[in-house]
Amino acid sequence: MALVADTTMSLTLSLMDRDRNVSTLGFNINNGGLLAVIETAISATIIPAVEAISDAAVIAWTLSVGARDHAPALPAESSDVERKGVFSFRAADGASYVTSVPSFKNTLVIDETNIIDKTAAAVVTFTDMVLDGSILGIAHPVTYLGSDIVNLVKAVKKHRGSGVG
Repeated sequence: MALVADTTMSLTLSLMDRDRNVSTLGFNINNGGLLAVIETAISATIIPAVEAISDAAVIAWTLSVGARDHAPALPAESSDVERKGVFSFRAADGASYVTSVPSFKNTLVIDETNIIDKTAAAVVTFTDMVLDGSILGIAHPVTYLGSDIVNLVKAVKKHRGSGVG
């Protein structure tokens, strides 16, 4: 089955008290409006309504939308989300950007090492998607400050153990 967009978006407000402790409050919002309309509603209506009943100040908000596969195929026997492909990138402003791909394929790791084969076609496609802003246009990955990601520094496989099984 395919991923289907959620009918709602998740809005999270972050509130800070005088001791600089932060807590969050969440809402679901219908996923049908234009982003500019939703942003206006958050600023003009939702935040003032929350601040009117709270002594804390709203210091941030996050809006996210998702999609779900309601009938996913059973993953391969070799899948293990605790095995990660960890990619360390450098941004144009010098900042680092690290992302981890769960259940990284062992076939893309150089034998007898934990080093990811950066020349493997699937790895090249992934890193190009992150580094080449023209591939995804406005949707290309950036740092949290909006800086372009410009080069791959390191790619390794890591495994995080758990007691779950």
